[in-house]
Amino acid sequence: MRYTAHTPSGVVEFWVPGGSLSAPERDALAIEIARRDYGDAVVTLGGKEEPVQTMAEIKASGRMPTIEEAEAFYDSIASPRPSDGWFGSNQHISKDFGRVQYALGHIKPGMSVLEAGCADGGLSQHLVGAVGKEGHVTLLDISSVFLGRCQEFISKRLPWATVEYQRTDAATFTTRRRFDVIVAMEILEHVPDPRALIGNLYRLLRKDGKLLISVPVDTEDSLGEHVHDFKEADIAVILGDATGQHVTVERQGNTLFAAVDKGNQVAYVR
Repeated sequence: MRYTAHTPSGVVEFWVPGGSLSAPERDALAIEIARRDYGDAVVTLGGKEEPVQTMAEIKASGRMPTIEEAEAFYDSIASPRPSDGWFGSNQHISKDFGRVQYALGHIKPGMSVLEAGCADGGLSQHLVGAVGKEGHVTLLDISSVFLGRCQEFISKRLPWATVEYQRTDAATFTTRRRFDVIVAMEILEHVPDPRALIGNLYRLLRKDGKLLISVPVDTEDSLGEHVHDFKEADIAVILGDATGQHVTVERQGNTLFAAVDKGNQVAYVR
């Protein structure tokens, strides 16, 4: 939500992420932010709810979305108002989905797996099931609302699992843990800087780990989530630039798939 701080020197607008906060909690956070950034000069403070711009709308205005804008957009999809007419749940994803089949082909029981952009757990449930009781899964999402829905969904379906949930930007996420497999499916088209994302995820792999990618092509972006429209050659270049490896990209229907194998490197030449 966007707030307005009135000061003797003028009016300043600033953004307060909604997340899972109630309206009073968000207002209290707005006051705290205003005092921190604008000092005691703030004389009044009021919030006004505006229609949340989609990622595509922000891109069309001539710039990429900020982290705060992306969080607000995905929070709005995860907790829609009646007037929004949308809900971006992916909990319906079954093992028959192409991206699930592709990911499970690289995952074994006991592995350590990370998923970037888990949303509310549709793909995640299958990753968690595949690593079993001896494995570990870390799930990342920029939306605290989606992440909360994911945690509730996974904990009910797979209460025995070892799962870590992190609300974060996957392009800057850091941890001491290293992963056997990192899954970034249907996410590159959403992020402002795909190379930064891939470079960071590649860094988090074990020396013989694999980074699994999927990207939709020739599909309708009905929710306005996409800030990129990729072709097959684009993905090979992005992965090569970010990892230094030559990567083969394959198309299955309306989806591009690629696996970056850190343990079997082939030098990339542009």
